Amino acid sequence: MSNLLVRLQPSYYLAVLLCLAHAAAGLVLWPLVLPLGVKAAIAALLIVSLIYYLRKDALLTAHDAVVALTLTDEMSCILIARSGQSVACGLSDSTFVAPYLTVISLHPVERFFMRSVVILPDSMDAEEFRQLRIWLRWKWKNDREKR
Repeated sequence: MSNLLVRLQPSYYLAVLLCLAHAAAGLVLWPLVLPLGVKAAIAALLIVSLIYYLRKDALLTAHDAVVALTLTDEMSCILIARSGQSVACGLSDSTFVAPYLTVISLHPVERFFMRSVVILPDSMDAEEFRQLRIWLRWKWKNDREKR
């Protein structure tokens, strides 16, 4: 099997989910018995968080947003950011694969912190999404069990 190149597109489903989750967090915040200044600060942080994750994961407009990734036979992954930077990563066992959502957990080779790529069905072509799920579920799972 050769390498699998996956090109990501903006996900409007993920954008809606992020907006709903942040709005729900804001609504839960309001009835709490906290000073108004604290509520305002937390609300501001929620807005900053929403903008950050919309740009990075949903709309792919941030400079460090992953716009493509290449999965290799050697069980490694190369992330390509909007800025053009490539980052070599290893796949984590905590990767989640389902028909409605795929979360690829990666450990960059030269960095300490893990990185996740959230992929919904509207993030790519349906056939590519199917191939990605098969690759992650069967190819890499079988290779890990052999080691």
